[in-house]
Amino acid sequence: MPTPQWILGIHTTTPVLGLALLPVEEALGQGHSQCWILDRQMAAQLHPCLGGFLASQDKQQIVAIAVAVGPGSFTGSRLGVSVARLLGQQLRIPVFGYSTLATIARQVWQEQGSPSNPLTVAVQMDAKRQEWYGSVYRVEREQISALWLDQVWALEAWEQALENWPEAKRVDGAAFVDPLPVLALAELARMDFSAGLRPSWQEVLPIYGRQPPIDPKVLNRSAPSPR
Repeated sequence: MPTPQWILGIHTTTPVLGLALLPVEEALGQGHSQCWILDRQMAAQLHPCLGGFLASQDKQQIVAIAVAVGPGSFTGSRLGVSVARLLGQQLRIPVFGYSTLATIARQVWQEQGSPSNPLTVAVQMDAKRQEWYGSVYRVEREQISALWLDQVWALEAWEQALENWPEAKRVDGAAFVDPLPVLALAELARMDFSAGLRPSWQEVLPIYGRQPPIDPKVLNRSAPSPR
């Protein structure tokens, strides 16, 4: 029997940490996942949770990593991408980065019974300031494509944009926090891995949706101290 190969999923863009292991060969099953509500403890607990989750897993059998790159929590997005890049570099395996909204769209497709016909999904997620992160996806068995790229929308502008896709199934990201769609995330990577894609860890960067807040303590460290 050939050695099973696995895809590791890492989702940190919400207050919930999600990890998953999905076999590259679909015949081996649907894999498994685990979630932890960490909120402000994400930075402190990510590595211990990951270590425990992979304790019995042969790291040499992990052949790719899938990571949610945002939008969402600035800190969480940065942490997840950093860990995925580090593991990809250490294990010398490809790292696939996917939008938080795309993973939700894939999860919705699965919950709809994995239809043979393309499914249009409009995903919105609270961006604070009376705005949405929003995107529209066309989801099929072998691919997912953005009909409208992720961006920040004023509430009224988002409603107007959705008039272009009256057939779209509309979902709110708040309904996909616990449990996270981390297996759907890994499935996106399995789909692209099976298609022959092998992105380098260096290519994966967080997507913040808007500029992250600036910490005045680290602003312009080279500036002279005030007299």
